[in-house]
Amino acid sequence: MKTIYKTILCSMLVCGLTSSCDSYLDSDSADLLIPESVNDYSPLLLGQGYPDKFGTQIPFATLMTDDVEMGPLYYASTQLNDKYEKNYKTGIDPKAGYGQYAHIWAADYSNYLTDAFWDGRYSNILTCNSIIEALPTMTHSESESGIYRKLAAQAYTLRAYNYFCLVNTYAQPYSKENLSKPGVILKTSPDISTSPQARATVGEIYELMDSDINKAQQYLDGANEQASKFEITPEAVYFLASRIALFQQDWDGVIAAGEKFMKLNKSILDLNSIDSTKFGMSSSFVADSVFYATNDITHNEVVFAFGRNEYFGDGNIKFMAPYNPTTYYEYGFHTSWSGDDALLKLYDPDDLRIKAYFLKPCKKTGSRRIPQYFAGQYCPCKGDNYATRTKFSSQAWRTPEVYLNMAEAYAQKSSGVSAEAIDLLNQLREKKYITGSANAQKSAADFTSKDELIKFIWQERRRELCFEELMRFWDMRREGMPAQTHYLYTSKTDFTTYKLSQGSVNYVLPIPVSETGYNDAVVNNERENIAGN
Repeated sequence: MKTIYKTILCSMLVCGLTSSCDSYLDSDSADLLIPESVNDYSPLLLGQGYPDKFGTQIPFATLMTDDVEMGPLYYASTQLNDKYEKNYKTGIDPKAGYGQYAHIWAADYSNYLTDAFWDGRYSNILTCNSIIEALPTMTHSESESGIYRKLAAQAYTLRAYNYFCLVNTYAQPYSKENLSKPGVILKTSPDISTSPQARATVGEIYELMDSDINKAQQYLDGANEQASKFEITPEAVYFLASRIALFQQDWDGVIAAGEKFMKLNKSILDLNSIDSTKFGMSSSFVADSVFYATNDITHNEVVFAFGRNEYFGDGNIKFMAPYNPTTYYEYGFHTSWSGDDALLKLYDPDDLRIKAYFLKPCKKTGSRRIPQYFAGQYCPCKGDNYATRTKFSSQAWRTPEVYLNMAEAYAQKSSGVSAEAIDLLNQLREKKYITGSANAQKSAADFTSKDELIKFIWQERRRELCFEELMRFWDMRREGMPAQTHYLYTSKTDFTTYKLSQGSVNYVLPIPVSETGYNDAVVNNERENIAGN
């Protein structure tokens, strides 16, 4: 089976990466030749080991968070009579269009929403497995040792990341109580098999992730460091090590990985260095707009970028209200701005991120772009620029997350209000606030307790990492799976209320039918039927 798999895999993948497959065909045999050298396997990993899609595979997961809400799209009374209201579309069929997304809050949404995230991650894992299994016999010259070690580090890191995505989406969050509960399918072989396979435990999945990220760090010694940001870099290895440790509440591990990361990259993009008059403006994807600030690989704070086949607006925010100035809606899904815990209410007026990280549609007149303040404003704009895809991606790992990981670790370890945590927060915030802002810098006197500081760090994660990967969904799971209330509007005044209780089992997504349809050894996740009222 292994030989068959490898020959099929290589014929499919290598042919897609080169202009000719002749070098992989044996003219004297009907079989395909198995790759042997490191230079055979490197393009294999680049072609299929990296997530080429991400947000488009599971866009609805963001609706499980408090960063998105549905309702009227005007956020100020002055918009009630703006010139666009006469063009608003009214009447939404709750069984189609926007309405289909309501089923994410119910027990079973498989008849309404397609989940391709599970298969996408296992497709990447399959390629990583083929690389990892081949490492002991993979040929390479002495001069290619650095390439070999780089390939190994990348393969182990990518496998760890894909399992991180899976276990934090389809299993209970990490805790001592949950270690023996069902995780996801554990696959470490490149063999393709349709035999029934039960889920490994949460603990077993994290053991593999820890092993993989540790091996990746070991292979960095002597590895070739030449890589684009569309590849796993040394910084990216330590970045993921920091995140994995955070989600296991391994505070010392977070700090240790973070310190290694900081030796390579401490850069934080200073939003004051960018022309703020261009922040968040778009008119037919104007090239010099900077609403893509978070995933522009020319910024030093970006250490890894992926998801290059996803176009702007089609990733994990594809369900958001249209921002096209030629189409207007009265209500729909939008960045949360109502309620005490709304995302937009977390930003101070002098926080530049509320301008840089959110899209304000504008009308272009000559070289001028004039913001149009109408419904649908504040659409998150962390997406792909299809016009310059060598520069932008749909997802990015950035240094601010490592600062926030370390800040939380120091805060959690401390018996009181941690000075180290506050210092890390201040280093980040001074680059994201208007220079000289009194709100940017925090001190121990601003927090009455350790728990208050930790809550503030969690809020800072929302402000900085909003709409990146599935981070808010993952964070809410590890932060206690808080209660939420969501609304589905079918008219200007008519809506259905869905209440998600604290600790709801619906914080764990169901395993897709693409797996359960043939694997009868899989016991699917329990789901709560949330009836709207």
